[in-house]
Amino acid sequence: DSTWRGLRHKGESEGSDLGSIDLSDAQNSLISAVAAANPDTVVVLNTGSAVTMPWLSSVKGVLEAWYPGQGYGTAIASLLFGDTNPSGHLPVTFPKSLSDVPADTSAQWPGANGTVQYSEGTDVGYRHYDADQVEPLFPFGHGLSYTSFSFG
Repeated sequence: DSTWRGLRHKGESEGSDLGSIDLSDAQNSLISAVAAANPDTVVVLNTGSAVTMPWLSSVKGVLEAWYPGQGYGTAIASLLFGDTNPSGHLPVTFPKSLSDVPADTSAQWPGANGTVQYSEGTDVGYRHYDADQVEPLFPFGHGLSYTSFSFG
């Protein structure tokens, strides 16, 4: 069993910032309810950025599909039914919460008087997590596959 969840395209677009890295309360509640009813739940996320996952320990797996285009239904079904080996690595770090993100200050977001301060310097993305020893939910480059590799 799986559940599809994602952000609305209207809320996530070029040239604007999201107000939160959380899915809506309704989406998180639905995922939690489905997972409580069926412990074999796999969540398919359709998002354009990292999101928090308060329900993660309640589900069997998460497949981040991003915004894959009009043919994604067939591709996702192929992955979920085991016809295709899922493979890939995250191009971003998924934090456990917004407070784990280096830009989580009012001066940096939303800023003041239309001005945002970028005071984190070069410690952005995975560099912040390494430099400040913050454990992310999923680090940059994380990815799983069903394939095993051997050399020699």
